Amino acid sequence: MSIKKRLSALLIAVVLISSITILPVSAVSDDEIDVRECENYAQHIINDLMSTGCKRPYAGNYYNKSGDLADELLDVAYKYEKGEVTAVELQNKYDETKEFYENPWISPCYAEQTCYVAVHEQNYNNWYTDEQWNTFIEKRDNLLQALRVIDSDLEPAKWGSVYDYDYTVKQQKYISKCFYELLYIYNEMTCKDIIQGDVNRDGVVSVSDATLIQKYIVGEVNFTGAQELRAKVNVDSYSVSVKDATLIQKYIVDPSIYFYSRGIVKNESEFATSLDNWEICSQW
Repeated sequence: MSIKKRLSALLIAVVLISSITILPVSAVSDDEIDVRECENYAQHIINDLMSTGCKRPYAGNYYNKSGDLADELLDVAYKYEKGEVTAVELQNKYDETKEFYENPWISPCYAEQTCYVAVHEQNYNNWYTDEQWNTFIEKRDNLLQALRVIDSDLEPAKWGSVYDYDYTVKQQKYISKCFYELLYIYNEMTCKDIIQGDVNRDGVVSVSDATLIQKYIVGEVNFTGAQELRAKVNVDSYSVSVKDATLIQKYIVDPSIYFYSRGIVKNESEFATSLDNWEICSQW
């Protein structure tokens, strides 16, 4: 074949290829979108949230965001039927709602609260095993670095140092992954084989425990988070107090005395996720 013929054939091929309109793979047509399915899914979420108890870490945020997305989906479906939005916009809102409701991630501002508690944890008197403590440090640092992606000097605070909009969705999902890994080891450290009132870990509740709590109150000794959790046996113990030591003394005389399980989930079958220690991470 001559060079001229080859060039002509090549030119024809280029023209044919350039004339072809390539449609995006993700394009959604009116025939493909089911507006009733979108509306029914949104209503399913709303009904489920009304009948389901709090069963996730920082559940208030999860239920609020899921409810907001469901309301937004209903609104977009209504606008779609009126011709005010496209099928693609409706599909995107449906996908966004479904993704979060079925595979939620922790809000960075809430993950920061748990990180703040973790940063201040100390292994006083080698309460935790070396394996537990080393794993905890690793997972705590992973969460801290995930939060610091927006500011390398960020120091976690109890409230309001970071906001969800500071992070991309991809970053939020990674923060959530680090959070759950930290929560797992933290719960194991503080709640495994727990005996409330036993702050010296000898397996029994005795005068020695009441005495140790009194020393902690006046600053003679330090407690780990696990010890604080075991010490809070009084119903209004937001912090370890003389009331806890007094209740333990009463318990020694009368074992029928009730210890209030502040922050400890006794029956995990009632909960959708492992959340033993509410003081590490609120369930509400």
